[in-house]
Amino acid sequence: MNWYDIQVTKFERSRFGAMAMMLAIQTCWGSIAAGLSYDNETILNLAICGSVTMLNNTVLIAQGPAKWCVSVFSIATIVNTVIILIEVIKY
Repeated sequence: MNWYDIQVTKFERSRFGAMAMMLAIQTCWGSIAAGLSYDNETILNLAICGSVTMLNNTVLIAQGPAKWCVSVFSIATIVNTVIILIEVIKY
């Protein structure tokens, strides 16, 4: 099994606890990225981080398939981290 399959299996084992934790973590991380983007007046980055964070929240609240939840969470975390790094370096 690769890393992704292990994460999906762990997610399925404790789905509702993991969903609550993923919602809280990604919402906080996305709001940090949005705040930095807004502060630096980078509207494109603000729109991107808002979109991926809302997509993550939508998939989790809708109780999507485990693979979707883990994939979207991973993508949103990577995108928001890149935006945070860009905005911090730019500032």
